[in-house]
Amino acid sequence: MATHSERKDSRLVARASGEIQEIIQRAADYSGSSVSQFLIEAAMEKARNVIERSETLHLSMNGADALFAALDNPPKPNSKLMKAAQHYKDTVNVDHH
Repeated sequence: MATHSERKDSRLVARASGEIQEIIQRAADYSGSSVSQFLIEAAMEKARNVIERSETLHLSMNGADALFAALDNPPKPNSKLMKAAQHYKDTVNVDHH
């Protein structure tokens, strides 16, 4: 697998109507960048927003209140939790003397 510094630039190609091309060209001109720069910047902004939305936990105020209440007053461990904790101790947290 190539490292970041070894990767070559790739060409991105998109077909668009003349009207869309004109709008993008005008916006690129207003922003002082080339069409390529404008499209890459716009695509990166959108990509970052999509990734952030997908990878970030968002809670409503009710959800946040419920989370904090559970953290402040955790329920007593049930048998499944106790069994899982014991399994962890037996298999993962083994004392290596």
